[in-house]
Amino acid sequence: MKGPLICSLLVFGCLRAAEGELDRRLNLGATEIPRDFVVLPNATNAVQFRLFTNAASEARHLFNTFEIEAHGEILIGSPGGEPLRRSLRQSLAGGELHNILVNGKGPELANSNGLVVVEKASAPGWSYIGLDGSLAYRGLLKQFTRAILHVEPDLFIIRDHLVAGSPSSFQMRMHPPSATRVDAIWRDLRLELPRAGLRVHAPAIQKQPRHWERIDSLADGILENTVTVQLGATNALGEVNLLTVFATHRAGETRELAFRLLEGNNAIGARIHREGLPTLIAFRTGPADQTASLTGFEFGGPVGVSIFTPKKRPSAK
Repeated sequence: MKGPLICSLLVFGCLRAAEGELDRRLNLGATEIPRDFVVLPNATNAVQFRLFTNAASEARHLFNTFEIEAHGEILIGSPGGEPLRRSLRQSLAGGELHNILVNGKGPELANSNGLVVVEKASAPGWSYIGLDGSLAYRGLLKQFTRAILHVEPDLFIIRDHLVAGSPSSFQMRMHPPSATRVDAIWRDLRLELPRAGLRVHAPAIQKQPRHWERIDSLADGILENTVTVQLGATNALGEVNLLTVFATHRAGETRELAFRLLEGNNAIGARIHREGLPTLIAFRTGPADQTASLTGFEFGGPVGVSIFTPKKRPSAK
């Protein structure tokens, strides 16, 4: 589909809950300023992805970290509340708690450095938002953009585009629940909680970040019941296009999933098989005034999605 519709599923808002708590209802007016977080919900709000956009040091949650909630479980948590205050007092947030690190350093926390919404789009079955956080990484990066795509009902895909002035090391860190394990074969993350589960995979080309590992971190002594996991390249790079797929499921469900990175002249994306059925997702990397294409799939907006749905056979009379 060319020219995606303006997204109506995105929710912007400001945190007003007590310290360390999030307004679960997200009962926010449409005119409120997108100062603290953005949310990509699904049609029933059973699964939500919340990205925290406020870079002020007094923000309730750490800048550019995110939270995934599915079926009443927090599958990925964002540092916030008293643990975050304590880490800031101990000067740990500069590297230990942040989601994206460049040469071991996180973004600069300042009121003027928040994530800025630059793109929104949606169509039946998916919603998308693109943000720019280059100001927060000045001195480390020439450009940092983060895009989030939700493909209903269970997929969230993050595309991080990082451009450095010179070859640099890049890492993505998260602090999921302590029950999270690294799969011995696929080297992705697996989590099973009483009501929901999660798989985190990073399809990538050779020498780019792909394999997750569990690491020791000072954050483990601050955040309760979590572990620290890291995804990083083994060599210094000048530019990184990092795709991270988060696939949620209800507790007890066995999901058949497969992932393959795709690259073209003006797009990057992945083919994701769910129960054998392919979904193609593509993020534009070329000029906005040109039609983007990935493996023959053309799209006109910032992102394109093709969800294969088998045709129903006519019932026998």
